[in-house]
Amino acid sequence: MDIKEAYKLLEIPEDSTMDEVEKQYMTWIKRDRSYQSVPNAEKPFDMTQITDAYNTIKHVNVYGSNPKEENKSFKNKLQHFLYYHKLHIAGAIILLILVGSIIQTLVSNHQEKKELASLPPEDLGIMLYGDYFLLGSDVNPVSENVLSIFPSWERVITNSNYAPTEINDTMDAGNQQKSVITLMSDQSDVYIVGEENFEQLMQLEIFQPLEPSIKDQVVEEQLVYGKSPADESEQIYGVVINDHSLFEGLEVKDSKRIAAIRVDSKNKENALKFITKLQ
Repeated sequence: MDIKEAYKLLEIPEDSTMDEVEKQYMTWIKRDRSYQSVPNAEKPFDMTQITDAYNTIKHVNVYGSNPKEENKSFKNKLQHFLYYHKLHIAGAIILLILVGSIIQTLVSNHQEKKELASLPPEDLGIMLYGDYFLLGSDVNPVSENVLSIFPSWERVITNSNYAPTEINDTMDAGNQQKSVITLMSDQSDVYIVGEENFEQLMQLEIFQPLEPSIKDQVVEEQLVYGKSPADESEQIYGVVINDHSLFEGLEVKDSKRIAAIRVDSKNKENALKFITKLQ
């Protein structure tokens, strides 16, 4: 309610003191009570508006402002703030989400590192690479089979990287691109690949040549020769490991599979034991 309207409703001048306002308000209260004592009497004034006018005048005299004008002003300021700062607010919300995500990732990584630290050292890392197994297959049975073959080992990690040799649709193309990206970060010691995949990876210089002395441990028919772009002549790079208990529990195609050691293997000695044992 406007302050001038408030004085007008109370029927007093705008320069009235608060004592005069209080006195006038009590007069209105008495009038209201007199009408209440008369049944079905119709009042020529609205006591609710009179009270509202009194409260408005009192608030202005005590606090120096109209409460409803303050509320209106606050709403206008809030709308103004939201309108002109909506991009900043949206950015702040996005930032909070990103920070929360980063914190969650850091916590998860910390927890993962803590769990890994409690495990025994990795004896061997194996990568099944190619399309001789089903996409999304559980390769844990391979780790268990390796541990049964090498009982002194405590921990073997097996991963899979599905890489189709033929591109028939967009899914095949996507999986092939994904397989190349995975190669960049992979740290497996031994790769078990299909014959066509072996030739492709040789050109990427993924594998390290095996010592000629391996001929004393593996029959010639099982040795796989190759020539990388850096080689002047063919060298021994892999060993055929078909028809072995290594794949029990994993559905695989009946095809030639070759084991080779990655060039940056951290467990080269165990990797060599592995491929010579499983010929």
